[in-house]
Amino acid sequence: MLVWLASYPRSGNTLLRQVLKSCFDLNSCAGLEPSLAAERAGPDAFSAFYGAYFFAGDPEQFYLRARDGTDLVLVKTHQWPRDDEKAIYVVRDGRLALKSFAAYQDTYHPGSSTPHALLIGDHVYGDWTSHYRAWSQRRGETLVLRFEELVEADTTLLTRIAEFLGVTGPIRPWVNPQSELRARAPEFFGPGNRTWRPDEFWTPALLRAFHTLHGPLLVDLGYATPAEVASAAHPPGSAEESRVLRCADLTTRVRELQGVCDERLTEIEQLKRACDERLAEINFVTREAEARNELLTEAANECSRLRAVVTELESRIRGE
Repeated sequence: MLVWLASYPRSGNTLLRQVLKSCFDLNSCAGLEPSLAAERAGPDAFSAFYGAYFFAGDPEQFYLRARDGTDLVLVKTHQWPRDDEKAIYVVRDGRLALKSFAAYQDTYHPGSSTPHALLIGDHVYGDWTSHYRAWSQRRGETLVLRFEELVEADTTLLTRIAEFLGVTGPIRPWVNPQSELRARAPEFFGPGNRTWRPDEFWTPALLRAFHTLHGPLLVDLGYATPAEVASAAHPPGSAEESRVLRCADLTTRVRELQGVCDERLTEIEQLKRACDERLAEINFVTREAEARNELLTEAANECSRLRAVVTELESRIRGE
């Protein structure tokens, strides 16, 4: 049985996996996508904290086995949902997640993106609001957890997780190891703030753009009040609001078109593999046919030789 461990980047996915390992002794696959640079650099160093493992072989075959099997398989993902299998989704105040994601990009993928690009969703994982909506509104059963409640996961929360996963048996109390992890890898394990406060990262333009695009979800999740969002966002109907919304809309369209192109490319690659397989079969049959033809030619030549011998013998017999 496959259960996704999903989140927008830097929202607490690793923290969730630490809870699952520490309290339930459950390991989790590092994902069917490019792995985090920190994990690739030294997965053994932190696997004891969150039970990370990497599958071997074809990711699609691993996915199908996990989906169709009876054993519980936990798979981390930052991607958008691809099916309706069960999922645990971790959400965090988008302002905290975006700042942490931007810092992560600067550390592990310098120059690949900007805070504004991440804000409007110009990234393979899309934007904060759309990512949350995609996972929370899908048909599959989804348990939504908040980053801040995972930090101090109590018995009630752990029981909810166990019931959702169908896990039985004793549950160990949660002891948060973030201080130790932060000391060992501060570039990956951030301060883990639970409450957003304005700081130098949030320029006035960036902050207004964020509240313009993501203010409604901040309100829905209780991370901000309608009045706070209204005062922080661009004025309704303003040129600035129109420009931000237009950029986000174009980015969404580009991502959707890229998705269509990726699907077509996958189909083309599948067709190419099928053609290559057929061509290999044709080449094999051709070689076999050529070999058979050589044998037939040799047999025909031998028959001709034997007929000549027979004819000669018959002539001799008649002459006698």
